[in-house]
Amino acid sequence: MANGSVGPRAKDVDSADGEAVTALPILYHYPMSPYSEKVRLAMGLNNQAWVSVVVPAQPPRRSLEDLVGGYRRIPVLQIGAQFYCDSELALMALFGTTSAAWGLDADDEALRRWAEEDIFFAVIAAAPPLKVLKYLFGQLGLVGIARFIRDRSRMMRDATVTVKASVVATASVEKYVLHLAQVLAARPFLSGPGPGYLDLCCYHPLWMALAVDKGAAASWPLKVQEWITQMGQLTHGVSASASRGSVAEAITSDQVEISGEVSSPHHYGETVAVAPLDYARDETVGELLMLSDDRIVIRRRFETEHSIYLHFPRRGFEVRGH
Repeated sequence: MANGSVGPRAKDVDSADGEAVTALPILYHYPMSPYSEKVRLAMGLNNQAWVSVVVPAQPPRRSLEDLVGGYRRIPVLQIGAQFYCDSELALMALFGTTSAAWGLDADDEALRRWAEEDIFFAVIAAAPPLKVLKYLFGQLGLVGIARFIRDRSRMMRDATVTVKASVVATASVEKYVLHLAQVLAARPFLSGPGPGYLDLCCYHPLWMALAVDKGAAASWPLKVQEWITQMGQLTHGVSASASRGSVAEAITSDQVEISGEVSSPHHYGETVAVAPLDYARDETVGELLMLSDDRIVIRRRFETEHSIYLHFPRRGFEVRGH
């Protein structure tokens, strides 16, 4: 049974020099972040070498804040001067342009959203409090726990997400794993004969549950336990560490300029604030370059003279004049 470990599972290579970093995606992440695990596993699954920048579990994150401003969700993926502030956009940038490229039909997309929206929060609410504290102590230490809990309390203060009672959340997780078992009865993985994007989306909330409570899967259907075991055998692939200088080199060497249509009532070049609608609603300010049905792109400045481009999903984010 996968144990939900959050220790390093990527094969480490020597720290990347500037030339190497410019050719590799750079992931800003921390070990116990579920959405980071989704992206780490995706890169391992696709044999994509990558560069690792480990950031604290909560702000301040100076190395990242200088780049993306107030946006605080993790992970963030950097490719040159492009910063993808969402795990789905990050994987699109790496491996494909649309959900269709990953073979998701309407039912698959509904399952993905269920996993990453409802079940993600249900897993948190259902976790036994004492086991959560024990897990956090192992990850962060005593002082780190206090900082983490205080930060998460502030993060949720203006959230629009409804946090379920523990008993309701537990029932939601049970319903979810029963549904997974029904799907897995027909094939070894949710994506088909081998693991794919849908598996990663549906796995990472349960990975988090197992990280906190290693015995959580004992009551899950056997098909789900077998699937969890196979998913737990995936690796993060090959990663290298990066210095601030090499990250800067990746930005300055990127000559790609982004522009696109901007839908009303906003206009191209307008200074705007972008923020999530549900939780962690800290805003990032920049110059609006694209506002389409599915994407927001703003430009910020790095060391005053270089442009960096922040990509956000349109769904779940708001744009305000600033």
